[in-house]
Amino acid sequence: MPFADILGQERAKRILGRALAENKLPHAYLFYGAEGLGRFKTALTLAQALMCEQGGGDACGACSACTRVGREGHPDVIAVRPESRAGTKEWVVDLKLGTIRIEQVREFQRWIAVRAFEGGWKVGIFEGADRMNQAASNALLKTLEEPPPASLLILISPTRSRLLPTIVSRCQPVHFVPLPRETLETFLAKRGDSPKELLPLVSALSGGRPGKAVQMDLEWVSGVRREWIDRLQSFLISGWGGGLVSFAEDLSRSDRLLDVLDLFEGWYRDVLVCRVSGPERVMNRDYMEEISAAAREQDPMGTISRIDSIRRARREILGAYNLNKQMVMECLLLTLSGSDA
Repeated sequence: MPFADILGQERAKRILGRALAENKLPHAYLFYGAEGLGRFKTALTLAQALMCEQGGGDACGACSACTRVGREGHPDVIAVRPESRAGTKEWVVDLKLGTIRIEQVREFQRWIAVRAFEGGWKVGIFEGADRMNQAASNALLKTLEEPPPASLLILISPTRSRLLPTIVSRCQPVHFVPLPRETLETFLAKRGDSPKELLPLVSALSGGRPGKAVQMDLEWVSGVRREWIDRLQSFLISGWGGGLVSFAEDLSRSDRLLDVLDLFEGWYRDVLVCRVSGPERVMNRDYMEEISAAAREQDPMGTISRIDSIRRARREILGAYNLNKQMVMECLLLTLSGSDA
């Protein structure tokens, strides 16, 4: 697709367009920003622009080369992603729990060392570059230090801090930022996927991320999400004696536990934002009255501590096998119900 079809990210598109027009591409880019902002889509578009049969510094989106890049079938464009093999003998793509291993990097290095099959550029896209293990990072560093001619690496990560400083220093950073709510609402209205009355809430809950907005479960937004928020509020009002064990048990058994933890973190993030910056940036806008009341009552440092405890619980769940999830949830709920001492 042409760069113009990428929603928002005007600064990123200007940087890439200028580099293409002046034929001054670096050997490596780091696309960083939250998931759902179009980082991978932009990486594919940049690869298309380099391979496009029409030339001109942009992708036509229609020629054979653009079509093959778009469906990840071009021999001179490769995507490397985190993998895992939990429960299977084969490695499978796993963007959330997987790891980019040194074997994948070595295979990539063998591929990129060979001249382009179609005589032009070779582009390697590392989606989930922050999931490289130490050995893989050190191996990739060698390619970044001595890149083959006519080759481009694009690393994709939520932040720069999750990569080795030596890797970051050898890439040109391109920051992807959330869209203004009004822009995202207009985009969603044109798609027609969400009821008009839900557009402001979906836009706010997505945090300005179109990828997250279009994938949002509307039943979750208007129903299940509210049930979990109401239950959390009821628990906090009644104190830990008001059904802590049953609440923790229900959380641990939920097949969307990570989504619920994200929801709880978003709630406390709203409380903090409302206290520090005002209500304009609150995401759970249908709970504005409750969030404003909590912002007046809670100490900001206590709110930050609660956010940290939710993130810690998430890490424990993601990083351990045979974990007693109910115990983790009980500890979390005890922390959330504590005082702001």
